[in-house]
Amino acid sequence: MNAIALDTDYDGEKVALAWFLRNACTSNVQLAVVSNVCRRWRNIASVTVASDAVALATGGGQGCLARKHDGTKSIGETDFPVTNASYSSIRGLFIMDMARELVARQHQYNQIKSSTMASASATQQYQQAKSNKECNFCLAWFAPSGIQTISVPLGDNATNAVEQDSLQMDLQGNSEIKRGRKNNSGRTVTCCSEWRGYRLATEVLGPFGYSTDFINRVLEASSEMAFGSVISDANLKSSAATSGAFLQQSKILSSHQYNPTYFVRGATLARPEGFCLCIDDDYIQYARSSNFEKPSHAANQRVPSSIDGWMNEHDDDNHWPLQKNLGLSPMQRKRKRNTLAKALLPRMVLSTRRKYPLLHRFTEEDADEKAESQPLPWEKRQRAVQFLNSDKSQAIKLITPQFECGPTSGPVTMFIIAITTEDGCFVSGRSTRFEFGHLYPLSSRDMQFDMSPVSIATGKKEDGRGLESDCMDYGGRSSGTDATSADDDNDSTDSDRSMHCLCKFDSGDPFNPKDLSVDDPSEECIHRGCTGPGLWHCYVAVFDGKDSVIRVDGCKEPQRTREHYGLASSDDDEDDADNPLNAGRFVGSGVLNGLSIGSDHQFDMSLCYGEIEGECGQGAIAELAVFKGRMDDSDIETLEKYLMAKHGILSVKEKQDFVTKENSTRMKPLRVECDLQEDEWKRQAHALIEQRRPWNLEGVVPLRVAANHPSVAWHRTNEITGAPVKISRIGAKNSNGSSDW
Repeated sequence: MNAIALDTDYDGEKVALAWFLRNACTSNVQLAVVSNVCRRWRNIASVTVASDAVALATGGGQGCLARKHDGTKSIGETDFPVTNASYSSIRGLFIMDMARELVARQHQYNQIKSSTMASASATQQYQQAKSNKECNFCLAWFAPSGIQTISVPLGDNATNAVEQDSLQMDLQGNSEIKRGRKNNSGRTVTCCSEWRGYRLATEVLGPFGYSTDFINRVLEASSEMAFGSVISDANLKSSAATSGAFLQQSKILSSHQYNPTYFVRGATLARPEGFCLCIDDDYIQYARSSNFEKPSHAANQRVPSSIDGWMNEHDDDNHWPLQKNLGLSPMQRKRKRNTLAKALLPRMVLSTRRKYPLLHRFTEEDADEKAESQPLPWEKRQRAVQFLNSDKSQAIKLITPQFECGPTSGPVTMFIIAITTEDGCFVSGRSTRFEFGHLYPLSSRDMQFDMSPVSIATGKKEDGRGLESDCMDYGGRSSGTDATSADDDNDSTDSDRSMHCLCKFDSGDPFNPKDLSVDDPSEECIHRGCTGPGLWHCYVAVFDGKDSVIRVDGCKEPQRTREHYGLASSDDDEDDADNPLNAGRFVGSGVLNGLSIGSDHQFDMSLCYGEIEGECGQGAIAELAVFKGRMDDSDIETLEKYLMAKHGILSVKEKQDFVTKENSTRMKPLRVECDLQEDEWKRQAHALIEQRRPWNLEGVVPLRVAANHPSVAWHRTNEITGAPVKISRIGAKNSNGSSDW
């Protein structure tokens, strides 16, 4: 009798929990909490998610011909009926889409294998099955651990670039980057050869609180329900992440094999523009093999002479002439690769542990001059990419291949851990405008001194046009069409074909001038915040039209329009693009077909401008995550806290609590206003100090803020790395430091 009662209670518990998940669970955090309550709830949740995923992947709704976990009954006959999976509240969760995508791809692959359709049409059908614009999933996630380093000699006679498996450094302490070995050519600098992103389900879902066991249960249950057995695929076994087997395998994978997976469906590899796969020895060997399939844009190029031609194209002095049939010799190719590395690879740095100079005044006031102050608990350093080449002579940007899932549009959610000291773009689309950075100022002060507020901007999708056609209009290349047709083969020259590389990056010549003829976006395609550049921040942006949101360090930014700067007119037409009422209404309606990291897609607003004329325009990015869809507020806050704790960034409330605690023990408290006020004072101080005649700028700035401006401060550190900056002594000739005062 007791056993029957217990079984009845368990059945009721299953029905109630399944109902809650399908009707009230709207965030990844909620599902993670439910799955971590107990093992029984974890089983119920995994089967519920898996059954809905299978229903969506194979048609959805009632009567789905998917098997139960034991393979004996259809889903409609189980204790977890799917009344209509299309309306399930868990449909928009990441783990749900991962399971659905797993089943959909395998189902489509099985149909292709058993069908008699032509290979080309089968491939096209399979590609279409992989792209579902209505789902929420991870497009790309580039973390500090994925930054691959290489040691680049700075000497003119450098002939060797020594690759390093890992950079020896202490992320918790205040150790400096250990430079590569010095050789006859002089000092070497550590640069980023490529940035590898996340590929596993556990890497993407872990920050939301999902356990590895629950992730495995959902994926295995989905596979078994749909096909009667678990899919055996190295890319699907998230359980391997716990043993480290797959992670070790990922480290030794060749770059051209490091492709997107079911869990990260956009891009998993970023490289400097011009330093693509074509210059790698393993890719050249792969291009010579019978398994190599040319990308559509390189259908008429020759292998491997086209690869050597791409490398030899940048040899201005013609040191290594390209032989007609044999191409470059191995030694010539190696030397050319090292030359390109010096010119095109961005620097790898460690972010400063002192990300809030104002707060560090508490510890510095009482510290002995000879004794170094102890690190605060939240001070952390991480790898970051600084978008300057090895000798700091020019700006660099990273690019990804076009998204494997195809071009997409808003809503899109982005997370960035980054810094820029002046105006610049953190990230944009590969060949389209999908910008996130400090851009498009409206006030004369911000225009003059490059101190724009954080903004997002996109192109505007034309009515009745598809995503592929919009990509073509912006200079992108459709993944389904050849860039050069066979009919034009006789008319095009070899030099024309060599303007783009052979690999999937479709990289253009980074030394050629860029086409900057595209106009700036209108106000209806821009959403502005308030915070200006100058510090490390955790930036979050949701590209979603009038509902777009920008968050900085866990706090939502107030939107700023022309009206806030006194530029609005009372006779503005309701449909006018510059009408404040229409500000941002088309944000996210443009096309996102890949990523340009460290600059906009035209390479016009980069984070860095080179240091030939001094230390200006510095910027770096430590982490970047891009998701298709609008994430729930609780998911955004959870991922924000995870990233901020990882990189040592305090939220607004944490900074206020720290100041309150420190001031309670001091005779002379330090006055600190809210973040927006402090940021405004800092930008105003910069404008007042840097202005030239006639001095027409006015404003009141606290002396403590003005005294910390880089041009007058007695103690300076690099904003990105925290390294001390040498200040000229008073009376020194040609001074550009505090001695001017």
